[in-house]
Amino acid sequence: MFDMLATNVLTQLNVVAHRTFALPLLIFYVTARCNSRCVSCDWWKSDGAADLTLDEIRALADDLPALRTRLVVFSGGEPLLRRDVFEIADVFRTQGLRLHLLTSGLFLERDAEQVAKRFEEVTLSLDGHRRDLYRQIRGVDGLEVIERGVRKLKTCAPQLPVRARSTLHRHNFRELPHLIDKAKALGLAQISFLAADVTSEAFGRRSETSTRGLLLTEGEVQEFTRVVEETLVSHAQDFASRFVAEAPDKLRRLPRYYAAQLGGNPFPPVACNAPWVSAVVEANGAVRPCYFHPSVGNIRQKPLSQILQQEMRAFRANLDVSNNAICARCVCSLKMGLRTRLW
Repeated sequence: MFDMLATNVLTQLNVVAHRTFALPLLIFYVTARCNSRCVSCDWWKSDGAADLTLDEIRALADDLPALRTRLVVFSGGEPLLRRDVFEIADVFRTQGLRLHLLTSGLFLERDAEQVAKRFEEVTLSLDGHRRDLYRQIRGVDGLEVIERGVRKLKTCAPQLPVRARSTLHRHNFRELPHLIDKAKALGLAQISFLAADVTSEAFGRRSETSTRGLLLTEGEVQEFTRVVEETLVSHAQDFASRFVAEAPDKLRRLPRYYAAQLGGNPFPPVACNAPWVSAVVEANGAVRPCYFHPSVGNIRQKPLSQILQQEMRAFRANLDVSNNAICARCVCSLKMGLRTRLW
């Protein structure tokens, strides 16, 4: 508890001075490749040729203890697509770091035992509760595969928290209550919801045009608002118990976000200090302040610690979250305070 508070105090100093006294959270893209073909992402177009080598990853891991990093989240791309992913995990664990895994779940059945040994939490993407809807959104016929994977993982590690994350957009916003029910049926610990990012270069995206079909019409925004309100009533206990991660007011932001994308309405206000308390290292070594802002450096040119003290410091000093256009459209903000538990 004391270690957590001490680290959180140092991160608040980051916000004041724009320096890096501690970087408790690192999001690491293990590979740029993916075996899904999601409508909201372009990672599947990457061949992974520029992925960091194991030696380059070791150098990154060596840099983290001095930064007081506590948690590394494996993301991507699909981390389990890289066959040395567990060797990579061991590199970070040797440094005393805790690991979380973000995954499509398509390889959980194959890798359940290895995942259970190395990760303290697993979050899988669950964008459809029916086989046909899942295939439409994720581009692969994978729902039954992840169901088997979840069952095997829970058999291997009954106490390991397995959560779901759903990105809601035009193809599935009506399914909000059914996705909650599906997560419960799978025996998951929690489910969270996001709107689809349609304006940034995140997630391997080549251009914005590939995701414009995810936006809602004015009539659909109104319908989404009704779906949210009805779900808050029908699943009140799931919100009260935090089985649904979002508080009701936060869930209400999702239709407001899509209303703002139509023009004429402001985006929901964002409270975020992610660029001060975390960093994203992409599969090719690029360092981003968060998922959505452009990279400020690359660990192939200089160590992460130097990038944080130089390029990242300059970025932070010039970032006004309340007025920045990228921040205004953010769908996944992080606000870390003195008592925030990230690990």
